[in-house]
Amino acid sequence: MSRLVNRPVKVASRPDGAPILFRYRDQHRVSRILEVWREAGEWWEGRGDRQVYRVETEGGGVFELLFDLTSRNWTLTRNYD
Repeated sequence: MSRLVNRPVKVASRPDGAPILFRYRDQHRVSRILEVWREAGEWWEGRGDRQVYRVETEGGGVFELLFDLTSRNWTLTRNYD
């Protein structure tokens, strides 16, 4: 089961762009990346392409982080139970 979050978050990333830690309520360190995919943006709404990372944290949580390739902003989109 998952919950939609859709909140901007601060993310530290590796040189290749993959997240290594993010702050949502507390600081979460990424222990592994479970999946990565790219989504096309809704160009008619002015949104660019996005890179999505499903990650597992050191505490065992699973989250989806979205990186907007145009605005260069991160969003925490989903939190899995």
